[in-house]
Amino acid sequence: MRRSHRVIALLFVAGVLAAGCHGDPGTIKAEPAGPAPAVPRWGSLGCTGGTLTTGQHVFQGRGFLVKTPDRAGRDPQDRGPAPLILDLHGLNSSGFEQAIYGRLADAGAARGFTVVEPDSAPGRTGWKLPGMAEGDADIAYVGALLDHLEKGLCIDRRREFAAGFSNGAGLATALVCGLGGRLAGVAAVSGLNLARPCPRPAPTTIVAFHGTADPVVPYQGGEPFGGNRDRIPSWMLPADGSFDLPSVSASATAWGRALSCDRTASAEPAAGVRRHSWTGCRRDARVDLYTVSGAGHAWPGSFPVGAGPSTKKIDATAVTLDAFASGAPRWRGHREYPYPSVSGVGGDRAPYTAATP
Repeated sequence: MRRSHRVIALLFVAGVLAAGCHGDPGTIKAEPAGPAPAVPRWGSLGCTGGTLTTGQHVFQGRGFLVKTPDRAGRDPQDRGPAPLILDLHGLNSSGFEQAIYGRLADAGAARGFTVVEPDSAPGRTGWKLPGMAEGDADIAYVGALLDHLEKGLCIDRRREFAAGFSNGAGLATALVCGLGGRLAGVAAVSGLNLARPCPRPAPTTIVAFHGTADPVVPYQGGEPFGGNRDRIPSWMLPADGSFDLPSVSASATAWGRALSCDRTASAEPAAGVRRHSWTGCRRDARVDLYTVSGAGHAWPGSFPVGAGPSTKKIDATAVTLDAFASGAPRWRGHREYPYPSVSGVGGDRAPYTAATP
């Protein structure tokens, strides 16, 4: 028995030596994997030691969820910069609920995006918009959050995006001017007309969805909630006390004009769904508005939330990811963003309006 133990020990040492161990026979040395791939200049600081992972985190007292890209079936050495989507929830909701409702976290991660679902400030379940008292507060927060994410995650800084539903759609739209060109694209679901363009916004891909029967953010404009201000939290009231939303179609047209788009086209991708596109814009920007006939205040492709019918004829999640994946990347090298003041690229203050939800 003692001899057999000695043979097994000798065989073990021989195996270690055969595996390429030199010197200490008790140490197995892995073959060098070669130098790590160089991080491109548009890769964020997190590409060289970021510590954020999929899960729940906190920044400046607010929670946020992170879902990093799925790596199944991919090269395990592929750790290159990933595009980022900030997904902004609606009024009286949360990042967790928005992840379930909009489905961008799972669907985006499956397509190589890092998706972040932030919560609004404690004490109010919604986002401040320009035109409200302290209306620039959440633009400033999002800018700081993006800085934080770039340090903790490996992000492609040319491809940072924002999407949102309702009140979150208003903030996503306001970020085009509020962050002065930092975002490559935004998606606004049931809320494009909650923020107006500045005189000359940086070229940005904009995709929007809105139902013609929306009782909360009316397609034809006017006051939210059909003029019932009892449904509007006091912190969301406009600083000047006046609600006067433009129509959704007028808002899309204004963005097309501000982006110097010189061509328009219409199509019907599905029954009852009309896509109006503004193309030929500065530096390959574009605007696409999907108008859903008869739909209420809802995320197309998802379930209704009690504010009119939804639709399965078009999936806002898939269309948004397609738009972000195909949109032109935006790279400005060393950038200084204009938050917390909301300015256009040339410093012109944006003629925003406040709205809800």
